[in-house]
Amino acid sequence: MGFRTHPRDPKDIEARTPTKREVTSAVMSTFDPMGLASAVLIEGKALIQSIWRSGIDWDDVILKKDEVAWKRYMENLRMLQGLRIARCFSCCSTEGELHTFTDASEKADACAVYWRQKTDESTYRVTLLAGKARVTPLRPVSIPRLELQAALLGTRMAQTIADELDIAVGGRTYWTDSSTVLTWIKTDPRTFKPFVAHRLAEIEQSTKPQEWRWVPSSQNPADDATREAPADFDHTHRWFNGPEFLAWDESRWPKPRTFKQEPSGEEKEAFLVATARTADARPTPDPHRFSSWVKLLRATARVLQFIELCRPRKESACVSRQLEQQDPTWRTTRAKQPRSTWKIRTPEAPTEAWLPLDPPHLKKAEKILLRSSQGESFGEKDPERHPKLRRLDVVMEDGLLRLRGRVDAAQYIDVGCKRPIVLDGKHVIARLLIKHYHEAFQHGNHATVMNEVRQRYWILGLRSIIRATAVRCQWCKVYRSTPRLPPTGNLPIERLRHGEPPFTCAAVDYFGPMTVTVGRRHEKRWGVLFTCLTTRAVHMELAASLTADSMLLALRRMAARRGMPKIIYSDNGTNFVGANKELKQAIENAREADVVSRAAQMNIKWKFIPPGAPNMGGAWERLVRSVKTALAVTLKERHPREEVLHTLLLEAEHVVNSRPLVAREESWESEALTPNHFLIGKSCGAPSIGDYTDEDLTGKRTWRVAQRMADHFWSRWVKEYLPTLLPRKINGRAAGEDLQCGDTVLIVDSTLPRNTWPRGQVVHTYPGPDNRVRTVDVRTSGGLLKRPASKMILLVPATSDEPTPIESPLQGVGATHEGEDKESGRKASGHKARTSQAWLETNVPDFIRAEDWPSSSLDLKLFLLNLDFNLCSTELLRSNRLLVYRTDPGDWFWYSRVFRNSGGTVRGGLMGCRIQTADVESSTIASTTRRRVGRAS
Repeated sequence: MGFRTHPRDPKDIEARTPTKREVTSAVMSTFDPMGLASAVLIEGKALIQSIWRSGIDWDDVILKKDEVAWKRYMENLRMLQGLRIARCFSCCSTEGELHTFTDASEKADACAVYWRQKTDESTYRVTLLAGKARVTPLRPVSIPRLELQAALLGTRMAQTIADELDIAVGGRTYWTDSSTVLTWIKTDPRTFKPFVAHRLAEIEQSTKPQEWRWVPSSQNPADDATREAPADFDHTHRWFNGPEFLAWDESRWPKPRTFKQEPSGEEKEAFLVATARTADARPTPDPHRFSSWVKLLRATARVLQFIELCRPRKESACVSRQLEQQDPTWRTTRAKQPRSTWKIRTPEAPTEAWLPLDPPHLKKAEKILLRSSQGESFGEKDPERHPKLRRLDVVMEDGLLRLRGRVDAAQYIDVGCKRPIVLDGKHVIARLLIKHYHEAFQHGNHATVMNEVRQRYWILGLRSIIRATAVRCQWCKVYRSTPRLPPTGNLPIERLRHGEPPFTCAAVDYFGPMTVTVGRRHEKRWGVLFTCLTTRAVHMELAASLTADSMLLALRRMAARRGMPKIIYSDNGTNFVGANKELKQAIENAREADVVSRAAQMNIKWKFIPPGAPNMGGAWERLVRSVKTALAVTLKERHPREEVLHTLLLEAEHVVNSRPLVAREESWESEALTPNHFLIGKSCGAPSIGDYTDEDLTGKRTWRVAQRMADHFWSRWVKEYLPTLLPRKINGRAAGEDLQCGDTVLIVDSTLPRNTWPRGQVVHTYPGPDNRVRTVDVRTSGGLLKRPASKMILLVPATSDEPTPIESPLQGVGATHEGEDKESGRKASGHKARTSQAWLETNVPDFIRAEDWPSSSLDLKLFLLNLDFNLCSTELLRSNRLLVYRTDPGDWFWYSRVFRNSGGTVRGGLMGCRIQTADVESSTIASTTRRRVGRAS
């Protein structure tokens, strides 16, 4: 037959480990179109599949396990060198039978077609016509599906051989050892899933179910091609001669068997749909799918209108005939119609015309809906006797239950008002009605809505349903809800650290500015208030500016006189009480990161209260007011000299430190405890009574007396002042639920209109020591904000019971600054103005917060898109008020985060700029910008 049974250069390949390319070339060089040696050659195809699965390159040597299979394949090929096969299969007869055997395994699926012809009365000759074997796919496939693939392969091969043979085929028989495939073939293919159904349909086209028979695996010759190559593969093997029973009479063949049909997992899921017609045939849509009474009413009216249009119309007599019957003298006169002329009609666009809803349809729809509500609430049979109506005198009128009252004799009053329709407030239709009246009367008070509803309806439990409707109303939530105030939290440990030197735990705040006279000019000064969180003592300093350096100098002066604090508290810069426009603008230029970093070098831990929570800084905000009150009495000049202002500040400090910490009854025996007791040992600076000499300084008990006096003051602090800190302020006894991750909230900003307050979603909560949430992180359209829970209005609670917290970039950092860029973890400059903080942070796009700033060779050409502000600050760029983003390689765009218009309102604006001059100073850019803005305006 001219088989090529040896690969190219076999000696060279056998001497070493072949590569992937050499193995593929050797396997594919063997030509066997009829599949007569498939039982041996299938080993080569399986070897190629294994090599491909290993993922090596073409010129890489094969793996060790593949090398073993390669050597076994080469040994099997040597068996084919002396193989001789007789190809004459019909020498004595012109008629015979086709027998096809199929089998499959996890390795391969194969088929073999044999020609069986009768030689004499009792003997038959069986010859192999063709065979075929294929490796299984890489993706795992179940054995029943592989057996079905083999059956389809055998069907196709038998049909091809039958079409090509010139000899008459007396019969066809298909053999398989799979009981599952036999069951599938004898079943309707439409009952299986697509994979099995499509293959069974193709088998059904060329075969008949009765042509398929079962054969044991031990007698199936196709099984030889699905396993390892036979050891004695020669012309006497059953692969070429077929099974022994084919040479015998049909009575000695394997007996047909019946198999129990069991679920194989390939059957389609059958669904039984049962419909039943209910007694209620009212054409009412499902009210639970509507959120408005008007929409439900109009939808029901449309259904009624559609039913009316679908009904067959009755044939009516001609109008003229009807008029003639009513008035015999009536005659029709037709005006002479002008002769029509031919005109070219132009196609018009189709238009949709909705039929208007007539009042009868709306009234009928309302009646049907109310009757449906009463039927579902009170029952269809004897609704008057329902337990909910046992205390009401109701009557059925025109199919509706109405309340029979005592005002039937009233005149000129609508019947619906005298006998209102009775409804159950818990029904969805009644709730939609109440919601409609609630919105129609502008979300008015409960009494107004109740009065209007009772003009036509008597709804059970009306007051509670109206209250519940107002609670669920989204408009009322946004415009009328108030934040849930958590109970006052526990005091921090810094407020309770007794026995330590004063100002160990301190807080700092600014107030001012105050104008002083220096020579012939006026300059601004700010007061710096340091307060001891434990003893409530204050220390005053005067600051010449609001820069970070000036703040640190004030801290150094305080530390030189009072000692260096270990912990310092402050707000975020936007909550300074009494700060005016100049204070806010100057504080924006300060970099708080510098203050914190330099304070860390002094072993000071700096803590900040959450933004927008001035109540958390009440320990120093109240003392600022006390100092201002003392200054208002002593400061008589409008522009005093600096030394006068400094003196008055220190006197105010002494007055505040002389205040009693605890309200005490009048007694001449002892004086009230004051902060001065911890600072100077007495309540005021008055001279001590008595005359003392130097000998009193060297007594043995002098240091004991001093230590005892300090212990005595702290003992009084614990006994007298500490009990006043015990009461906790709460709003009622009902403990409201804390905010959770996933809650949709409205952020309160009392300086802005309520309809402009930003909305966001809570992404992280900060529980306190008592597990109550008082600070949360809220993600808004402008970024991530840290806000107190007392400024949050809950709009939509989280859907899940246990929400998963979102990783927050603020988590674990401690207190933060309001000007901090939460998305990138970078702090924006200084203290932003308090009046529009929420507006700024929610209207800045996310890409504006990038840190990719241009550094050199920039050109200036500004054009403003918002012209309602001016640029008058020379520190515009140095204070990081401009952020940069880039749209293409040639254009830079700058975003101005804070500007002020003439009215003092803080606004944000977008401007595009192309910088041409290198290393431009900020003052030059600011002045140029101011000139360009003036021209643009």
